Amino acid sequence: MGFRHDILGFLLDFPSYGYDMMKKMFSDFVPINQQVNEGRLYSVLQKMEQEQLIKKKINMQQNLPNQKIIYITPAGEKEFFNWLDSWTDETDPAKFDFFKQYPFLSKVNYFKYLSPEKIRSKLKNQLRICQKRLERFQKARDDMHSRKVDHYRVKIVEYGIEVEKIRIRWLQDLQDELEGDREKHE
Repeated sequence: MGFRHDILGFLLDFPSYGYDMMKKMFSDFVPINQQVNEGRLYSVLQKMEQEQLIKKKINMQQNLPNQKIIYITPAGEKEFFNWLDSWTDETDPAKFDFFKQYPFLSKVNYFKYLSPEKIRSKLKNQLRICQKRLERFQKARDDMHSRKVDHYRVKIVEYGIEVEKIRIRWLQDLQDELEGDREKHE
């Protein structure tokens, strides 16, 4: 149910029109991607309107097409706050949820089939990727602070920063182990 509740929460903060939602809904956390595309968004909005969780009002504009501004309804607010207060969407059925959050682990699972040189190369590349992601997260956090974004949203980015730091340490540990094995065999 997460996506519809994300929409309701966004509309609680910012009544908006569909395209604007596409651009701004997750802008602090993820770029627009294939998972949040127009087709999905508009079909969910249509269903939510049928369920009377949202309503549209026409905003007349001169020399521009009219906009349909979307608002959350009292029923939508009730749905959102019931979800927010519930335990729904607070657990993950995965045995190890970190595994699906970091797809590189699938390859690490089979590193025993790679040469040490290939492993070194992959670890070096992952370290580069993680360092860049860490820098982006830190920049995003600083930007959010300057825009006075809600404290809890900033804390989500800070969580991401800590996760990246752990990934970097873990990758460096793997590199160190690989170098230790190399020294033993020389």
